[in-house]
Amino acid sequence: MTTFFGTFLFPDTGERVRGRLHTRAGCIAGFDAAEAQPGDTHLPGTVTPGLIDAHVHVLLDGGSDPIGTLQRAGLVERVLHAQRHLQQQLRAGVTTVRDLGGPDGVALALSRAVAAGELRGPHIVSSGRNITMTGGHGHALGVEADGEAAVRAAARCELKAGAQVLKFMATGGVLTPGVRAGAEAFTVAELRAGVEEAHKAGKRTAAHAQGLAGIKNALHAGVDTVEHGAFDAWDDEALELLLDASHPRWLVPTLAAPAGILAGKGALPAWMVEKTEPIAERHRANTATAHRAGVRVAAGTDAGTPFNPHGNLPLELELLAQVGLSPLAVLRAATVVAADALDLAGEVGTLQPGAWADLVAWDGDPLADVRVFRRPRAVIVRGAALTNA
Repeated sequence: MTTFFGTFLFPDTGERVRGRLHTRAGCIAGFDAAEAQPGDTHLPGTVTPGLIDAHVHVLLDGGSDPIGTLQRAGLVERVLHAQRHLQQQLRAGVTTVRDLGGPDGVALALSRAVAAGELRGPHIVSSGRNITMTGGHGHALGVEADGEAAVRAAARCELKAGAQVLKFMATGGVLTPGVRAGAEAFTVAELRAGVEEAHKAGKRTAAHAQGLAGIKNALHAGVDTVEHGAFDAWDDEALELLLDASHPRWLVPTLAAPAGILAGKGALPAWMVEKTEPIAERHRANTATAHRAGVRVAAGTDAGTPFNPHGNLPLELELLAQVGLSPLAVLRAATVVAADALDLAGEVGTLQPGAWADLVAWDGDPLADVRVFRRPRAVIVRGAALTNA
């Protein structure tokens, strides 16, 4: 057994307690509000669970041309690059990621390696390849399918490959040339066919969904998480679907993604910037509206997209605070709420017994200033220290 002593911040309740957290076999065994004992490992600052980035692309590098860089790389290079990206996440205090689309089964293989203890990295929940219509958003890196039968077959193929979540492209997007961002893609019936296959297998579903019509198509089809939600103002129907008590749903805004494109506009194609500029403020406003309405907001960055590197979760958390989430709500978005969205409640994002012993000691109090998330002092993964500043 390893025992850590420090000031622990419990995101479930917002309670801050000084005491001893006990771990055994990589998991949390218990907590005592007690003074340190000889042999305890002392952690500085404020200690929280390891953070969760609910939307990343482990194969994309977050540079000026991430898709082109990926397409030019061989398989071995892709694996090496992905491993480097995972280490960037760990150094930022991110101990769980949800990978939402990439080729070659690389993220799936890395997920298995981490789970088996063969690779030090964050826990990975991977979708395998994203599923899109012919010529739809992300088609260069995903699998194309048209019609209910084809979408159902594509879903079954990704599940067979080991996907732990399925991702569907419900609308167009910014990074695919020639595709109108926010335009409807799959029909409700097509989406429902894929969602049914995932749910039969006990897996969650995510939808890239930016325009309002496509968002509502995804929600009517039973999708669990809405990614982005950027282009049009919510209407009552969309909010009611997101808040449906009979089917918990989550919004993963990825505010860092358009922020990265706008920050790098001089180095990016004009068409990409032109797609992004009109929707940046609407994206922020939609996130604020959803939060005020009571929608569950989970933190995700879309890491790997242009000028949005891995380990960029601190920026996402600051942007969530800017649109109205309290510091505790920000912490919860990157811990217990994100864990729920990934169907990992009780396993990650919490300090409760039975969870993985993933911890981060921060140089300050994140409830006083969310910029503290830029300053990890120590990262603990499955009970073992990764690094100390």
